[in-house]
Amino acid sequence: MPYKHNANRRHKIKKAKYKVTNWHDYNNSLRKRGDFTVWFTEEAIADWHPAKCGARGRPREYSDVAIETSLLIRQIFHLPLRQTEGFMNSLVTVMNVDITIPDFSNISKRSITLPKLFITKAKEAGSVVIVDSTGLKVYGKDEWHQEKHDVAARRTWRKLHIAGNEKHFIMACELTTPEVGDQTAVPDLLDQIDTPFDTFIGDGAYDGDPVYQAVSTKQPNAQVIIPPHKNAVLSESGDTQRDRHIKMIASKGRMAWQQKMGYNLRSYVELAMQRFKRIFGNTLKARSLPQQKAEAMISASALNRMTGLGMPVSVKI
Repeated sequence: MPYKHNANRRHKIKKAKYKVTNWHDYNNSLRKRGDFTVWFTEEAIADWHPAKCGARGRPREYSDVAIETSLLIRQIFHLPLRQTEGFMNSLVTVMNVDITIPDFSNISKRSITLPKLFITKAKEAGSVVIVDSTGLKVYGKDEWHQEKHDVAARRTWRKLHIAGNEKHFIMACELTTPEVGDQTAVPDLLDQIDTPFDTFIGDGAYDGDPVYQAVSTKQPNAQVIIPPHKNAVLSESGDTQRDRHIKMIASKGRMAWQQKMGYNLRSYVELAMQRFKRIFGNTLKARSLPQQKAEAMISASALNRMTGLGMPVSVKI
């Protein structure tokens, strides 16, 4: 609930209970997520090694498809780079395919220049774009060393920005340093979305003119649903979307505004954050930012593939 309504008496309110109505289908989809059957399609084998272009210099030995596949297997099975190379070599041996596997060093270097567009391959278009951000740990002493040996954490972290839709799919993601604000990351997220949308939803951290301008540039007729700050004032014109939000909250209250505008849909992106951390962890494997960005994009693409296998349909009881 926004702004922690009823926080002082939350302990008196019973927690809502939900029942999954499609448990059989959802149970099968969870089994498919752990299916070990891995196979390379004929198209992937044909595009595994790039065609010679005749340009000067040494040509690349492996295409982006090969690097993307290697990183995808690494993230799903939680393998280091060297173990990923060995795992894929065993797959090629079992399949008896005439291709070679990139070594761990090649995978690491090529992940820097890997394009972002592959995240759109495993998504389902929706009419709502919901954004949020969270933190991912990078390196440093963990909590055990801090408590047991009284050492400094010296831990840094990255900020993961996600744009999802009402169908639980991640439309775009961006990994930045902690200094990058939520509003600053919105234009980069919208540039990755190639489908039209009707509504843009974000929490109070996205309340600002740069976000409204970025959404208007991407989708002029889109509705922006962002709760203004408590001390927000009207603009000079008084007829912008933000001004209408301020007037409605002042007259009907923040909870009534939330229900009327459909602000509850923001929980979908929070669930996406939760699934991301539970499946892939809250720590990045790579040490430098370029490789970390590719790791985040690969994880989001893999999460979309898992979501496409099936999601629970729950009702409140």
